Amino acid sequence: MRNVLDKIFFRSNNLDYISQRIKDLSRNTPVSKIFDAINSYSNESEIRYVGGCIRKIINKEKIDDIDLATNLDPKEVCKVLKKNNINYFESGIEHGTITAVEDKYKFEITTLRRDISTDGRHAKIEFSNDWKEDASRRDFTINSIYSDRDGNLFDPFNGKKDLENGIINFIGDADKRIKEDYLRILRYLRFYLDYSKQPHNPEIIRTLKINIGGISKLSKERLFNELKKNYKS
Repeated sequence: MRNVLDKIFFRSNNLDYISQRIKDLSRNTPVSKIFDAINSYSNESEIRYVGGCIRKIINKEKIDDIDLATNLDPKEVCKVLKKNNINYFESGIEHGTITAVEDKYKFEITTLRRDISTDGRHAKIEFSNDWKEDASRRDFTINSIYSDRDGNLFDPFNGKKDLENGIINFIGDADKRIKEDYLRILRYLRFYLDYSKQPHNPEIIRTLKINIGGISKLSKERLFNELKKNYKS
């Protein structure tokens, strides 16, 4: 049985246009085949939209990628996709990510995770079945919003409210979150430029400056991929 408290306390009735856009996404792309496959795997299995696609729907942006989260482990995801004749490749299975391919669409499906240790570049993770625990390891509140196929939100850190108010909030302590992954410095700046309606929090700026040297520890590939996103923004 799915967590009842999840539904009572963390799912929100959303504005009609957000719910409708999520339903349209479910109806107009092959993602419903993936929802059907995973949700029917067992009484406990579940999959939700997460991250950028939900953020962009709330902000009335064009959706250019669809990320999904599930409480199945990666091997189970592969088993389900194969059983339902959905093509896939193991794009990052060691970190829990499988990419499903259907009708030229690509859907990244990532297993819920918890961080065991981090060094500013990489995280040692364990798979989880706890949705809030997965949300708590994400960087910003606006990226920790999940939705089922019908537009019911799971938003434990009030990311929708922050997005609507133009506030870029780290989840938890900013210094700790940056030290977990120094790429978050660049991600903060990108999201601030894209979404902020408020002046910088001086404490956040101080924290960014203290940690700025950590960017040199990141791989050129990760830096390049993030800078590309900045360019698109």
